[in-house]
Parts: sequence; C-alpha cells; structure tokens
Amino acid sequence: MGIFDKVTEKIQQTRNAIRPRFMSVSEEEIKKYLAAGEDLVATITQAVATSAKTILLSNERLIVFESGIMKSSFKDYYFRDIKDVKFETSAFSGSTITINADKGNNAGVIIIKDLPLEESKQFYSVLQEIERNWWEKKRKLDLEEKRAIAGGSNISMTAPQGVASPSPTGDDIESKLIKVKNLFDKGLITNEEYKARKEKLLNEL
Repeated sequence: MGIFDKVTEKIQQTRNAIRPRFMSVSEEEIKKYLAAGEDLVATITQAVATSAKTILLSNERLIVFESGIMKSSFKDYYFRDIKDVKFETSAFSGSTITINADKGNNAGVIIIKDLPLEESKQFYSVLQEIERNWWEKKRKLDLEEKRAIAGGSNISMTAPQGVASPSPTGDDIESKLIKVKNLFDKGLITNEEYKARKEKLLNEL
C-alpha cells in the first residue's frame, strides 16, 4: 500500500469515526413520510458530526432529510421528476450525490457532500437500478400526457351565436376517469395528481 493509499484510508477512518451513531431521522418519522404502497429501499447519512443530512431511497423517490439544532426539514424528489443523479468520489471529502430535478415542487439542483465512501457506492448502485426502471415508466407517462393533450385539443367548428357548445358526454368522461385511474395504479402519477385530475373531470359533468 502506497503512502497516498494510507493517507486516503486514514481520512476515511477519521470521517467514519465522527459519523452520527444513528441516522438523523428516526424509523417512526420515516414511516410518516412514506405513502401507501411506497417501500423504503436504502438510507445513507452524511459523515459529519452535526446537522447531518440523511437520504432516504424508496421505490418512488429520494427524500433528503436535514436535522438541525432548532428544526428539521425534508425535500423529496420523485423519480418521474428527476432529470439525472450524479455521483462523485474524493479521497479527501468522501462521496457527493447531486440530484437534478427539472419538475416537481423541489425542482432544481441539490448537492449532498461528505457521504461515507463505501456505503455511498452501494447506495448509488441501488439508486441507479431504480432510476433505470423509471426511465420506461417516464416514457409511458410522457406518451399518455401527449395523447391526453392531443385528445383534448381537437379542432372544432365555432358554434353559432346563441347555440351552446356541446359538453363532454358522460361516456367520454368515464373513459378519461378510467385512464387516470390506470395511470395511478401503475404508479405513473401521485395520489394528489390523481385526485386533482379526477375532480377536474367530475366537474365537467
């Protein structure tokens, strides 16, 4: 083992020694964050002594939980909204995971540094597998959205003045409700999005 390898190993041992003994979020809190049908797959916590961030990886999203002295907070990033996730390693600063979301409530870039080296490699490997599975789901979701937009923007003749435009029939709305429910069942839209789309369609009756 060369002198550089020895220094690197020593740095990692020191970083692991100052890691929090427990995650910055309890199991009880994790259960509160997970939705019905959502499974926790892996977790990782920064190798810092205080105010450590914990990344929760589920089959649906990444949740970044930050525990501070005065308060705690979290941001979640659904895989359907994530553009990409980057992983970098350094002998001096451990690993860094960068999440780039181009959609959703927390659209933007978040960088989590100081992650333990070996644990983060395993964590990212699992994350990649879930991300690959989501590419196909995202493709199908995009196709469904494009079809919905195309179906809702058909060119029609302008109705004469005094004559009301025909409203969607019950059968049309029912078929759209079924499509929305199918999207929800496949995990392509969240429960909130499903409720919002369903309510919009029911208001057209």
